[in-house]
Amino acid sequence: MTKTTTITVQEIHCESCEHTIATALSRLSGVLRVTPDVKTNQVKISYDERSLNETNLRSALADIGYDPIA
Repeated sequence: MTKTTTITVQEIHCESCEHTIATALSRLSGVLRVTPDVKTNQVKISYDERSLNETNLRSALADIGYDPIA
């Protein structure tokens, strides 16, 4: 089943940050679409909730240096 979540992070500063986030999260099995937005500091993620959950996504963001805001 597909689910979409939006996670806010503080460290999105530029298009390179957007690219880094999109590339890293897209590599996760079950991620269908990643849309980072430098203007809002948010990452919108569509994923298969049978493979992942929001905790996994937040952890993956933290692993690449983008700490999610609670």
